[in-house]
Amino acid sequence: MHYFITGATGFIGKRLVRRLLEREDATVHFLIREESQGKVAGLQAYWGVDAGAGKAIPVFGDLTKKGLGVAAADIKKLKGRIDHFYHLAAVYDLAADEESQVAVNIEGAHQSLQQRADIGARGGGRHDRPGLHLQAGADRHAAGRRRPAGARADAAGFADRDEHQLAHVRRFDRGQGR
Repeated sequence: MHYFITGATGFIGKRLVRRLLEREDATVHFLIREESQGKVAGLQAYWGVDAGAGKAIPVFGDLTKKGLGVAAADIKKLKGRIDHFYHLAAVYDLAADEESQVAVNIEGAHQSLQQRADIGARGGGRHDRPGLHLQAGADRHAAGRRRPAGARADAAGFADRDEHQLAHVRRFDRGQGR
C-alpha cells in the first residue's frame, strides 16, 4: 500500500506516518519543502525506518505552488502508485497573516486535490473511489471561504466549482455520497 501525505512534519502527520509504517506493506511518500531536507533523517528515525529502506520517501515540493511544486520526474514515479492521499498540511497559527493562511489552508487544499488527480491515486476506500483524506482544518477553511461581495453562488450555495467539489469529498468520506 502506497500513501502520499502532506503535513508529515506536523504533530498529527508525524504520528499518522508512524502508524502507517507499522503496516508491513506500507510505503509513505511525504511532501516536504526543499529547505527542510535536513529534517528527513530525524523524521525517518522518529518513524523507525532506515533512510535507504524505501519505506518513507521524501517528495520535495511546496504546498502553495501549482502541482504542489513537485518535479515532473517525481510525479511520473508516483503516477498510478498511490492508494491513499492524506492532506494534513495547514497553518494552525491564529496569529499568522491572512495571506499565509489562505495560501496554505485554502489554496494548498485545492492543489492537493489537483495533485491527487494528477498522480492518479487509486481506490481502496468505499466504492473503489480514490482514497483521499483531508484534515479537518483545511476542509473547514475551504468550506467556510467567503464569496466576494456581489459574487453569485451556484444552485447548491457554493461560490465556485472547487468549493463544491470539496463538499462532495466531505460527504463521500462520511459515506453519504456517490
